[in-house]
Amino acid sequence: MALPDSPLVAGVRDLGTQFLDNDVDISGQDAVTSVELPDDRTFWIFGDTLEGPFDTVRHMPLTEVLSNTGAIVPKHDISEGIKQFTYLTGPDGTRARQLIRFEPPEHRSTQRLWAIHGTHQRGNLYLYYHRITMDQKLDVFETFQLDGMGIARAGADFHFERLVAPDGTREFWKGDEPGFGVFIQEADGWLYLWGSVQPEEKSSGVMYLARVRPDELEHLDAYEYLVAAPTVEQPDSEPEWSKAWAPSAPLFDNVPNEMSAAWNDHLGCYVSLTTYRRENILVIRTAPQMWGPWSEPEVVYRPEKTNEKSLFNAGKEHPEFARESGKVTYMTFIDSEVYVPHLIEITYA
Repeated sequence: MALPDSPLVAGVRDLGTQFLDNDVDISGQDAVTSVELPDDRTFWIFGDTLEGPFDTVRHMPLTEVLSNTGAIVPKHDISEGIKQFTYLTGPDGTRARQLIRFEPPEHRSTQRLWAIHGTHQRGNLYLYYHRITMDQKLDVFETFQLDGMGIARAGADFHFERLVAPDGTREFWKGDEPGFGVFIQEADGWLYLWGSVQPEEKSSGVMYLARVRPDELEHLDAYEYLVAAPTVEQPDSEPEWSKAWAPSAPLFDNVPNEMSAAWNDHLGCYVSLTTYRRENILVIRTAPQMWGPWSEPEVVYRPEKTNEKSLFNAGKEHPEFARESGKVTYMTFIDSEVYVPHLIEITYA
């Protein structure tokens, strides 16, 4: 079924690839997202980070590839692109540093640590990250498995410590549970965390919702999970929360794991921006409350494919850079054949 264009969108400007004008030889990155800091800066998070020339990330040996990196981006007008940023580097300043480090027996030849999103609370920056196991002999886009979702904490120096889950591992949610924390929104004294169970077909994830009080986010038993939610057919149903997750309140689907869901003053509703599956389609969904009911996806923009192998992912909004009460906002995505964050400006009607 063809998706309709969204009547909420008045126009889109393609601002092209970003972060390539850097002094640490970074040439490609995945999984770009951003977290607002309390001092008029933002913390941008990236997944696998390539250095130097490359043709394609497919079948590339990843043993020497950093699996998570970060940059500080001050709040500024990004209507002509992201012009101000500083990568976090090692002591000599010549190479970006891996933010979240491996712990034995993990090894970078078979594991990756993909930081996805986070939140700044009580002087600490928390990043939620996927632990990945993969077969480097096969296509990275098809063979990775999510082992679980962890939490890492850093102070003002941005040196991260991986927190330990109650069972002694570093995975707070295991691979057969949603990886909560792929996007986090603070509202009404709660942190709301999105997550999905990785489907066998990597592009069709179903999104679920959890919540926790900000000062309790390090404690797994403090999280609550949405187990009943209003629907389009029953919009007045009250949400129900439980201490145990159950797959009984899926909010929407066809999301390849990464996403955003933030309040928009201009539209007067929550807005989720994602890629649709891994197609070259960026879509919008809306809801009156974080827990729904969420609308069906409508098309925001159709980026051109680089070639027939192009897969699209990591579509999400950066709401802290929105202007005019959210009438103008910014979204990034990744084309697998370019492997560089791509930025668009969205203007709502």
